[in-house]
Amino acid sequence: MEGAPELPVQNGFWHRLVRAWFALSRRQIRLLRAGEVTAEGPALFAVSHPAGLLAALVLATTIERPVCCLVSSSLVSGALGRFLADQLGFILFEGEKPIVEATLRQAIDVLARGGALVVFADAAASRAPALTAAELVRRAETQHVGRRVAVHPVHLFLPQTTKESREILIYVDAVLDPPEASPATPASGPDAHALAARMDSRFQQNAFQLGPAYLDYFLGDLEEVLRTGLQEDWSTLPEWKQDTEGFVLSRQVSEWMRQTNYVNPGRLVALRKSLDDYRLLQKQCALRELQVAGAESPLESGWRQIIVWAEMLVGLPIALYGLLNHLGILFVLFLARSFKPGGTRERSTEWIIRGVVTLGFYTLQIYLMAHWRGRAAAGYYAPTLPVSGAYLWRYAELLRPKARLMLISQTIPGLTRKIKRLRQAILHDLDQTLAGHEERAGVPR
Repeated sequence: MEGAPELPVQNGFWHRLVRAWFALSRRQIRLLRAGEVTAEGPALFAVSHPAGLLAALVLATTIERPVCCLVSSSLVSGALGRFLADQLGFILFEGEKPIVEATLRQAIDVLARGGALVVFADAAASRAPALTAAELVRRAETQHVGRRVAVHPVHLFLPQTTKESREILIYVDAVLDPPEASPATPASGPDAHALAARMDSRFQQNAFQLGPAYLDYFLGDLEEVLRTGLQEDWSTLPEWKQDTEGFVLSRQVSEWMRQTNYVNPGRLVALRKSLDDYRLLQKQCALRELQVAGAESPLESGWRQIIVWAEMLVGLPIALYGLLNHLGILFVLFLARSFKPGGTRERSTEWIIRGVVTLGFYTLQIYLMAHWRGRAAAGYYAPTLPVSGAYLWRYAELLRPKARLMLISQTIPGLTRKIKRLRQAILHDLDQTLAGHEERAGVPR
């Protein structure tokens, strides 16, 4: 057992420091259990989630007993990261799977001493993600006959970004009884493939995965987005007549989504969030197009738009002059609740009040102008009051239907471009993810 790492102390300084960092970053970690976690004796926590430094830190500081995490060194970058991994008792290995005998020996020694080991799902395995964990259990029980290893399948929900959720969920499943060794050769330990199949069966019961009906809806939604992207690309080609009516998702995409659903559901939640944002933008754009097309005064012709914009620009100074002259009138009528809908006063009474208030303010304003600027200035000023007031009314009527539709129509092209950019980002992200998945799994594209 020489060279084996010391078992980490769960309440050590570095564990408390990492937990403090999670608290400061407002990342709440919630531990859920199907039963009691094995407190003593060798235990292996088989995590369905792909390996990652953040996932390892979460498990190393949350599981209710000291654990050693088996993590690829490529996930621990920099001197600080390696120092922290060493202090937390991580076992680092090169590549995607621990194949070096010294690394396997370290992991087995942890179990031989009655410690706990955290092993993540094999990222490159599409059929048996738990094969590495099962092989470690087989070798540990083979080399130490009579020492059974308690296997806890673990489901982890790790949001891709903190915008989606700051809550990290851990579900520790009940102990998995390993298959018995062959009666003829009990020292051979349990069959690794049979044990891996049992672990994978528990993995597929991930407590955080999307339901079958919702996943089918998700697949259909993604298929429609891909179809729209293809149709848009094909429409730019000259004399291209093929449509996307018979387009369906490839088997590789469907298999990736179904496996990711129980291995890394947080990845699908992030993709679902992007699709929801895309659908929301589509609805907003369709609603604005419907408002413009279904208005009483449609703005389909270019010359009508030019006239509306010209009147809005030219008439703005006149409208502002009218507003300045009628601010006092509007304020008094507002206090009198003359503009309140569903008032108790009769309509004729409302117009009498408005007329009296307007005439009173006009008289006062003309008197003040004559007092300050003379009678000649008051004579020129008086006719502008009703004229500017009438045009202010006209301008308000212009702003309500036409200008609003004009502004809405001007936002549609920008919203369309935003929809296109988001769709391209979704397709690019999906293509990159599938390329990496197929490369790790050895699937030719």
